Amino acid sequence: MERLLDYFIPEKYVLNLNVDKHKKTIGGEVTVFGAAKSDVIKFHAVGLKISKVLIENFEVEFLQRENLLILNLENLKDKVEFSKLKVTIFYEGKLNENMQGAYLSTYEHNGKTETIVATQFESHYAREAFPCIDEPAAKAVFELSITTPDDDDLILANVPMGEPTPRMSTYLLAFVIGKFHGKTITNKHGVKITTYAALNQDIDSVDFANEVAAKSLEFYDDNFGVKYPLEKLDQVALPDFEAGAMENWGLVTYRESMMLIGKNATLSAKKSVALTVAHELSHQWFGDLVTMEWWDDLWLNESFASVMEYFAVDHIHPEYKIFEGFFTGDSYSALMRDAYKDVQSVHQDVHDPAEIATLFDSAIVYSKGARLMLMLIRLMGWDNFCKGLRDYFEKHKYENTVGDDLWESLKPYAEFDPGKLMHAFIDKPGYPVIMEDGSQRRFLLDGPLKQETWPIPEITEDMSGHYILDLSDADFEKRVKNFDNLGLEEKIRLLIDRNLVAKTELASSASLMGLLKKFENESSAAVWGIVASIISGLKIFFEPGSNEEKKFKKFVGELVSPKLSEIGLATRKNDDENTIRLRTILLGLDYYAETEENLRKLAEMYNEDYSKLEAELRESILDAKLYFCPEVIDDYLDAYKKISDPELKFELLFAGTLAKDEKALEKMMGLLGNVEVVKPQDQLYLFVYLYRNTKTRRKAFSWMRENWDEIKKMAGDKSLDSYPRYVANVLRTEEEFKEYQKFFEPMANDPALSRAIEIGLREIEARLKLIAADREAVIKTLK
Repeated sequence: MERLLDYFIPEKYVLNLNVDKHKKTIGGEVTVFGAAKSDVIKFHAVGLKISKVLIENFEVEFLQRENLLILNLENLKDKVEFSKLKVTIFYEGKLNENMQGAYLSTYEHNGKTETIVATQFESHYAREAFPCIDEPAAKAVFELSITTPDDDDLILANVPMGEPTPRMSTYLLAFVIGKFHGKTITNKHGVKITTYAALNQDIDSVDFANEVAAKSLEFYDDNFGVKYPLEKLDQVALPDFEAGAMENWGLVTYRESMMLIGKNATLSAKKSVALTVAHELSHQWFGDLVTMEWWDDLWLNESFASVMEYFAVDHIHPEYKIFEGFFTGDSYSALMRDAYKDVQSVHQDVHDPAEIATLFDSAIVYSKGARLMLMLIRLMGWDNFCKGLRDYFEKHKYENTVGDDLWESLKPYAEFDPGKLMHAFIDKPGYPVIMEDGSQRRFLLDGPLKQETWPIPEITEDMSGHYILDLSDADFEKRVKNFDNLGLEEKIRLLIDRNLVAKTELASSASLMGLLKKFENESSAAVWGIVASIISGLKIFFEPGSNEEKKFKKFVGELVSPKLSEIGLATRKNDDENTIRLRTILLGLDYYAETEENLRKLAEMYNEDYSKLEAELRESILDAKLYFCPEVIDDYLDAYKKISDPELKFELLFAGTLAKDEKALEKMMGLLGNVEVVKPQDQLYLFVYLYRNTKTRRKAFSWMRENWDEIKKMAGDKSLDSYPRYVANVLRTEEEFKEYQKFFEPMANDPALSRAIEIGLREIEARLKLIAADREAVIKTLK
């Protein structure tokens, strides 16, 4: 792939921009100072109309071709100094509406539509807002000035207008223009933190993110050695945002649900926001201060941020027991995704710009990478690991690195070679299953388990290493009998590993049925989280609506009944974090079981004033009310249109997708593609939840097939491959598989979709093979 840095090395950008949200335009002049390395220099410029270019004070001819601005300097050799070049570009462009580049966002307030301009430049979308060398290694200083026709709009950027930023990559430049309100605090290290929300959001909903941000920066300052280098940090919740959040240096942007915590927020929402804030702020070092040289080392940003968020939140809120969620969530999803032949590796080569967006695989670059970092941290010890990080940040601050730069910084503080160990796990996909005799095989869900080895310094039964253990039946039963005496991580590993090997020739899915009954009196929410995953995996063996499915639901209801009766349906005053989390898991399983006695009790707690519903039960109450009164869907959708609280909006929408009534589901189907009601950022999740409902699965697939061109416009680059991925997660019949093949295989050569489609095909084939092999035994065991 061509690198424009080979032609020109930028040192500084001076941007004087005119941004008009009413005309939907952006433009002005960009002056770039730097060094030319050849007679021809090139800038990225996508969708921009260049009107004039000056080299120093000489107007030059230019060529726009294939999203590039090309300048020939041959006639200026005797007139300008190539090593100190000044290039001024005059241009015009359009503000996008697809949540990338410089884009428009809206919200309703006091009967009026308010419009915001925001930016999302990662991974390679700065080129859609201004001409630049849009590559992570092309670090430069930026001075930004913006004029806008609305004098009362707030204008935010990485640093105050006109001031120079630190030396950084183009994808980290950011600005937000619009009407917001916010709150400011100063942390113990003197950093001013201001967190903003749209005017239709409760001003107090920013308090939690402010508090977590202040303490996260302190935690990272203390452990990373190099202090946060800016005087301020702004955080902004945006009404329209494709991802969860973005780590723009000094101006972090968020999806509203990932930053705002209302008065009636659940514990789960608080944990999610805390992790998201801590994740983005760790990027102020991993990614912003020190940046990967190219996108193949994206893991240097994301894998570290994905583990550091847990260390920070565990420090700030130890009562959250946040690492339990890491083991039952991130670790489990990494093991599931990494068990297919064609999955990407953590370090993944990039050969086409369209491939960059596909690198952001949450289960691999984020979750698997974080799992590997935790393995390394535990082998080195936290203090030694941080010593190496301090050297790394001090040596490479404001520069670009590759993975080996990090391993070299860590090496003096380890009793082993970190690079040798980590290359084995990061540079290739997959992980081993360790057999009873100690030998290794690559664990695969879509193929035979062939011998392949990874360096594992120490085999433990906690959650440290990225491998699974294949225990003999006798050893497994011995551990199950001794389950109460095992450590929590040992319990989690035992269940995760068994659940995985039961999807291969190593064990039968039927063996999981008897295993589940042993946990009906279990008190750990983490253990029940894995039990719920096992139950979810067993659903594939039962035809929807069949007698076998009814018996399985009855089995699940009986399984959760003892513990649910013990802790009660309603929240109690002295409930601890574990009990709150446990009740949520059990109520979800009980809803699947359709235990009508409990559902009626929950439905009776319903109140049309949703603010009066107990926060931790709210979702279950909404689901139960709709179960018995499908006409309440109209109230849910009316409320969804009017309220601003992002958590409640999600709960109302999610409840509607669970409906069993045909008329209610028709109303939910009518929201697909209706961006006036359900914003583009939420359309993917609406589709996924409707697709998971067996009553709307075929209709949802048909909608996707018939509206694919609109979906491509609506979904950002990072979201499009989620459609073949999430669809593949659910399919379980040959007929559905043929539909999947017919629709997606013609797109298999599209670099933005190819990997997701290939893995999706393998995943479905493996699932169909498992159903054929184990269904009879599972049903027999159930009986």
